[in-house]
Amino acid sequence: MTQNIPLAVVLTVLASVALAVASVIQHLAVGDTAGQPGTKLSGKQLLAVIRNPRWLGGLALTGVGAVLQMTALLLAPVTVVQPIGVLAVPWTILLAARVHRRPIAGQMWGAAALTVVGTAAFAWVAITHAAPAPVLNDTWLVVGTLAGFGVAALLALVGSRGPLAWRCLAWSAAAAVIYGSESGVVKAIGHYTTSRPWLASPTFWFLAASILAGMVCAGIWIQQGYASGAAETVVGTLNAAAPVAGVAYGIAVLGEGVNITAGAAVLMLLFAAVAIYGVVLLSRFHPGADADAPPTTVASISD
Repeated sequence: MTQNIPLAVVLTVLASVALAVASVIQHLAVGDTAGQPGTKLSGKQLLAVIRNPRWLGGLALTGVGAVLQMTALLLAPVTVVQPIGVLAVPWTILLAARVHRRPIAGQMWGAAALTVVGTAAFAWVAITHAAPAPVLNDTWLVVGTLAGFGVAALLALVGSRGPLAWRCLAWSAAAAVIYGSESGVVKAIGHYTTSRPWLASPTFWFLAASILAGMVCAGIWIQQGYASGAAETVVGTLNAAAPVAGVAYGIAVLGEGVNITAGAAVLMLLFAAVAIYGVVLLSRFHPGADADAPPTTVASISD
């Protein structure tokens, strides 16, 4: 498919809106089932969540966003598409504040600004140094994909057994690593089908299976994140950590880093750190983090 970066940007922005709405809806659905914040959802609770009509509506919106983003990935490099999804962070903050009828503190906006600016700057460096096309190496594709699952599994372990204050971040980061890596896998599959005899390729089918496995794992981990913290924290983590994971996969596995200089690499690391710090602040300053906050009535999204 011919590259069309402007159209890819538009599609990714629309996907970010769909993700924001879906995240708030699903967070409410998980809240109907979960116990105290920070507790892990049991298998029975997860089944109850996925039968919730509100959660299913959020899932449908997530699917719409996924289709939009996958289309964008076929039109532009991973290093261009993946970071733009950070726009879901301010959308989620605004929507969650509306639904929960809570004011948005200045600290919250400051944390969001760090996340958005850090990710946007990271994206700018990545875009200006993007390679024109991926390089497909079967060994690197398999090793890189397995490495992504390994890092995600370690983060999920922290989410399950780590300190309470870090569980939402860890669960969300585990899902983010999967989503970021799979953006590169989708890119690889798209080029595989147009440049190689893919039907008889074990690597192609391994990549296809990894997408299905990743969707299941990341979906479960996101629900655990919703049970452990706020939608804003989950979305902020997804949209700050997933671009880093996606760009790392693009550079290490798809050869998209051939144009990245040492100075650009330092800037990318710096901006990634700023974005991730913003997410940490989001987890501290979102309204639900204040245990003494008075209870509020949850409004209908349609109000």
